Amino acid sequence: MCGKKECAVDAMIPALTLHGMWPSYATPVDEDDSLEDVSAIADPRRSLRTTTAMSVAAGGGACFWPQMCTKPTWLPKSSPWTYDPSLLPQGTEYETLAPAWYSDSLGSHEWPKHGTCAAWADETGTAKGLDQKGYYDAMFTLAAAEGTPKTLVDAMGGSVPLKELQDIFGGAKRVALGCTPRCELVQVLTCYAQGEGTESSPAGPGERADCPCTGVRDSHYDNSCAEAHACAEVKILSPEQTGCGGGGPKPGPGPAHKCTGDVQCCPGVKGPPCSTDADCGGQSGCDHCAHSGFCTDQVRPN
Repeated sequence: MCGKKECAVDAMIPALTLHGMWPSYATPVDEDDSLEDVSAIADPRRSLRTTTAMSVAAGGGACFWPQMCTKPTWLPKSSPWTYDPSLLPQGTEYETLAPAWYSDSLGSHEWPKHGTCAAWADETGTAKGLDQKGYYDAMFTLAAAEGTPKTLVDAMGGSVPLKELQDIFGGAKRVALGCTPRCELVQVLTCYAQGEGTESSPAGPGERADCPCTGVRDSHYDNSCAEAHACAEVKILSPEQTGCGGGGPKPGPGPAHKCTGDVQCCPGVKGPPCSTDADCGGQSGCDHCAHSGFCTDQVRPN
């Protein structure tokens, strides 16, 4: 983790940074076991018609999230479908807001897996969704508008009661908080109403909305502060406390950042990169492919 450029001393800032915007279903959608590869989404029912939530952070859980979507019919053939970093907004303010997108090529993972699904606004693929540039523009505009709550910045180096932290983001129904087993905050996921792809209701994130219970609020990964770890208090680490920046240890391998022996996945450490659960099946200690794009040791809830 500390080896990532976004965790370098000159990149660590006391603020939330953007991971991504993930189109999701508001109600559970089961995986189709008849498909050999459920990431190759061609079935129109896996479009975003039933979607009423989009996340600014990582997401996932018990239901099937659309990913690796095919190109909808409304999108012109000339519109780029493969990842094109030149379409990202340019400027130091964006690089500060989303350092991993500019320093660690996070977009090459996020656009194919999640951004392509934002192009779908209905199950037929005819309603206008977001093209690649529109996806980036909407995502960065939303993240900049949300910013980092002052209460969170003031608590850096200390801790905040879980309920108080949830209330900062609109209450327990409107946020999912990810924690390490030591109740250290690692991610914040907020949800928004999704437009219908019409002139009066354009595609993209709208007003803040309740996060779906299934797959988000009940997730032992996305909402692990409340679900997996039942944290009464949530620690807000300073850059120094992470061991990556500030006055802490220099980035590099060490007991806190490396699994022992031939184990590939262990608590608090990202496993090997992956696209599907199959990529993690033969890796020691790994349970499944997390939505971060890395294998994890955390057990996926049934």
